[in-house]
Amino acid sequence: MTRWLRAEEIERLAADPARRMRMPDLGAIDHTRPFVPETYTQLYYTPVYAKLHREHRLRYNQLFGMRINEYIMMLEADLVERLLSRLRGRRDVAADPALVRCIDGMIAEEKDHFGCFAALNRACHPTLYAERERFFSVLPAPVDLLLKLAGLAAGRLAFALWYFMAMEESSTSLARAMIRSPTTETLGPLEPNFVAVHREHLKDETRHLQIDAILVGLTLADAGPRTRLLNAALFKAMLRTVTRPTRRGSGVRVIRQLVREMPELSWREDEMIAAVLALDRDRAFQTSLFSREIMPLTFGLFDQARELADLPDIMVGYDRR
Repeated sequence: MTRWLRAEEIERLAADPARRMRMPDLGAIDHTRPFVPETYTQLYYTPVYAKLHREHRLRYNQLFGMRINEYIMMLEADLVERLLSRLRGRRDVAADPALVRCIDGMIAEEKDHFGCFAALNRACHPTLYAERERFFSVLPAPVDLLLKLAGLAAGRLAFALWYFMAMEESSTSLARAMIRSPTTETLGPLEPNFVAVHREHLKDETRHLQIDAILVGLTLADAGPRTRLLNAALFKAMLRTVTRPTRRGSGVRVIRQLVREMPELSWREDEMIAAVLALDRDRAFQTSLFSREIMPLTFGLFDQARELADLPDIMVGYDRR
């Protein structure tokens, strides 16, 4: 059984500089190395991946690693402040001054994280990020609207907290995987600057998960039955935007950028895109997004929510207990 911390304990941890993210001094990016474990990329789960030459798989991995950084930035820019600033005003949250201080600190830290990952991506690809901070994670209008509504509704319907916590725990899982296994399956050792930034990010996100859990208990678990059912329905609608690759999604944008940089792959472009789009039916890929191994804390809270009993129908990797 997980022992969740109280807000006062989280504050004490945050006061320790050793437990807070510090942006490492970036050295020259080593473009002969992959950026992320191969299992964190989409094409890895398709038959076409094994057909690609090593230099193509390496560049795909690097581009996808930058896409992952953008998703962390997107979460922190598009949802954190919208969600948490409204939650801090709820009566049940405002009643705990230490929790409100934790939330304020979390909002400030997430802003810093955005800048750290933007700097890392710019170092990795100065041309692509010369005039923009995000390239792969430009959201389709319906998804962008859903995120905005999630923030606006947070005062009464905090369904986005489940999603937010799952994504934050996913980022901690990635950082731990990079630390635990610094050499990839076929591409060699990971790029050290990439590992260093994600290792530092882990420090703050470990504390943030504790804050998320407190907020889930206050705003979701203690809601009335009708509100809980509505929160569950909206959460499942939000999940569908993550588990189903689309032609306008970031995974396809990575492939198109790969072909722009390596035009000799143009004859495989349609094959690669079709393979990624087919992943909505692939159990191994779906489990790589959400599993108890990746997000044990979040799954523990899902287990306690009766209204999420049918969640495995959408979240294939969720094994309800």
